Amino acid sequence: MGWLRRAYLSQAWRIWVGCVVFSNSIVLGLLTAVPESSDAERLLAQIDDLMLAALVLDSVLCILVKGRRVLHNNWDLFDITVTMVSLAPRIDMLSALRVLRVVRVLRLLSFVPHGRATVDALFHALRRMTAAFVVMGVVFYSFAIIATNLFRGIDPAHYGSLGSTAIHLYAIMVSFGNDPDAILPVVEAVPWAWLVFVPFVVIASFGLLNLFIGVLAAAVKEQLDRKTAGRERARMERLEAKIDALTYTLDAMTERASRPRQEEPGQKETRPGEARAGKR
Repeated sequence: MGWLRRAYLSQAWRIWVGCVVFSNSIVLGLLTAVPESSDAERLLAQIDDLMLAALVLDSVLCILVKGRRVLHNNWDLFDITVTMVSLAPRIDMLSALRVLRVVRVLRLLSFVPHGRATVDALFHALRRMTAAFVVMGVVFYSFAIIATNLFRGIDPAHYGSLGSTAIHLYAIMVSFGNDPDAILPVVEAVPWAWLVFVPFVVIASFGLLNLFIGVLAAAVKEQLDRKTAGRERARMERLEAKIDALTYTLDAMTERASRPRQEEPGQKETRPGEARAGKR
C-alpha cells in the first residue's frame, strides 16, 4: 500500500492526470464539431471513454489512498463527483446526465498554478457579500415592478410580464443602457420614460454593479493575501525551528568544549613516588 500511496502522490502522476484532463477538454470540444454517427465521432467517443477510464482510476486511487480524509477535502469531492456524473448510462433520461461530462473541464482548475487558491478566495468572498446581493436584488426587483406596471401596455414584448421585464432590465444594466431595442420603443411612445431608465442605469449599473465588482475584487485580494501570509508565517516558523535546533546544537558543543578534560577510563593515575621509581 505504501508504493501505491507514493505513486499517487508523486509529481509525475499529477502531471499525467493534468495532461489527461486537458486533452479530454479538447476531445469534448471536437465532439461538438463532428457529425453524429460519423467515423470521426465514434473515434473521438472511444478516446473520450479511455480518458474517462483514466479519470475514474484517479478517483479510485484518491479514495484508496486518502480514505475518510476525502470527505474533508472539497476539491477531492469535486473531482470525484464530476468524474462519477460522467458515468451516467445512455438510458432514456439518464443519458442527459452525460452532457454534464463537460464539467470535467473544470478539473483544470485543480492544476492551474494558484487556481485552487483563487477559486477558494472567490467563494469565500461571495459568502461575505450577502448584504451586497440583497441590496442589488431589492433595487432590481423594485425597478422591474415599476417598469412592468408602466410599460406593459406600450411594449408588451419587453415588459409584458415581470420575468421578461427582469431579463431586459438585466440587459440594460450590464450594457450600461446601450440596449436600444428595450429602451427606444418606450421612449418614443412615452417621452418621460427616461425618468425610469436613467435612475435605473445610474443606480444599478454605475452604482451597485461597480460597487459589487469592487468589493468582490477587494475581498478576493484580501483572501489571497491572507493565504500568502499564512504560507509565509508557516515558512518562518519552520525556519525558526531550524535556527532553534542549530542554536541548541551549538550550545551543547560549546558546553562540552568548556568542560575540564576527564581521565579516560582504564588509565591509571600516576603518583609522584611511582614516577621516581620508574626513572630508576
